[in-house]
Amino acid sequence: VAALTGAIVQLVFIKFMIKEYLGAKSLFSTILDFLSIAELGIGLVLVYSMYTPLADRDERKLIALTQFYRKAYRLIASMILGTGLCLMPFLSFFIENMETVPHATLIFFLYLVSSASSYLFVYKQSILNADQNVYIIHLYSTVFSIVQCILQILVLVSGSRYRFFYYLIVQTVLVVFKNFLMSRKAGKLYPFINTREKVLLTKEEKKGIYKNVFAMFNHRVGAVVLGSTDTLLISKFIGIIYCGFYGNFKMIINLMNSFVGQFFNAMLSSVGNMNALESKDTVYKTFKYLHFLSFWMYTFCTVAFIELSNPVLMQMLTLMGVEDVESYGFTFPTILMIGLNFYVIGIRKVPLTFKEAMGLLWYDRYKPIIEAVINVIISVAAIQSMGIAGIFFGTIFSMAVTSLWVEPLVLFRHGLKRSMREFWIKECVYLTFSGAMIALTHFVDSQIHLTGWTEILVKLCVCL
Repeated sequence: VAALTGAIVQLVFIKFMIKEYLGAKSLFSTILDFLSIAELGIGLVLVYSMYTPLADRDERKLIALTQFYRKAYRLIASMILGTGLCLMPFLSFFIENMETVPHATLIFFLYLVSSASSYLFVYKQSILNADQNVYIIHLYSTVFSIVQCILQILVLVSGSRYRFFYYLIVQTVLVVFKNFLMSRKAGKLYPFINTREKVLLTKEEKKGIYKNVFAMFNHRVGAVVLGSTDTLLISKFIGIIYCGFYGNFKMIINLMNSFVGQFFNAMLSSVGNMNALESKDTVYKTFKYLHFLSFWMYTFCTVAFIELSNPVLMQMLTLMGVEDVESYGFTFPTILMIGLNFYVIGIRKVPLTFKEAMGLLWYDRYKPIIEAVINVIISVAAIQSMGIAGIFFGTIFSMAVTSLWVEPLVLFRHGLKRSMREFWIKECVYLTFSGAMIALTHFVDSQIHLTGWTEILVKLCVCL
């Protein structure tokens, strides 16, 4: 629902706001993704730390963890706000012509406040996640996504000259209020965490957390660089308007992730619980099922994205009454690279989820840094000859030479503790099959010479 309402708001935004604001929206969100590195991956470490005390019903340990992370999140919010304020004078480095984006500094400040405030009241939510009550978080998120969608659309269509500012204020207020209500809900379900008694972790427990936080920080850096440098490089080398155009395709990616990615994200706590209670054979059997399922789902979504994203976006913008809709599209090579980028990230999810749920963060702690460096170098080099497509080629290449084989290696060697032979055979079969499906579907679709919704319907049937 959050992705769907976000897509609706994005289309209304395109209709009523200038292209430069669309680009600024995408760029500033990306910059704040970089600042979120300050979170250090603490949220995931906290969830992992809670699996065992929840299974053992160790309330004092859960209280100590909750209090420890309350302090951590307050520090994180302060760091993000402080770093963002220091960055504000240098926004012109990312935007070649600042005058094209009216009130750019003020807009960035509002985005900054929204990002920093999102860390308020979130520390209690981790126990809901760890105890497999993610549905509660999703319920609150769904309700607030709908309310935010309605209010932001009303603001955008109001015609006010300050509507972009009101748009961001609505976003900030609702995020804080949602976190506050979820915090209260967690306090009611687990009343013992509301105690005012100070319960401290032991030095050994803190040492284990700091070790995992250090490893997770490296993973956070790699993930943020991998997911955010694309927009920054587009803004720097191509132009801020194209950041907005890419944002439209990210919107479609987010919609697909809302149906596919959320399934794998939600199973993290279930895998952690299974690992704590079940045998390695049971865990491996579940891994094999999910490994196949991920390839099946992400192959279809990738094929559909490559063939349908451009025509669907054009038709949606036409319905919204947007002029010059063709300028919002990308060429096939760029669409192909964006689709393959989505595919590689998708097929990594199951090994990555099992690895993280087992707490195997330390063993590949330097991998994300190496991956990030390769990504930037290859992307900058490829952009000279391939344009925007080169940026995504660099991201795909960096994942292929690092994460795609390192993450399964760590999982099998230190988690599942078994041979990887069967895994690699299946991986090669799945990759070959996916490539064949992408090529075959595009060949058939290239023979279809239709327009409008008829084209979309026929191509969708081919994809299915």
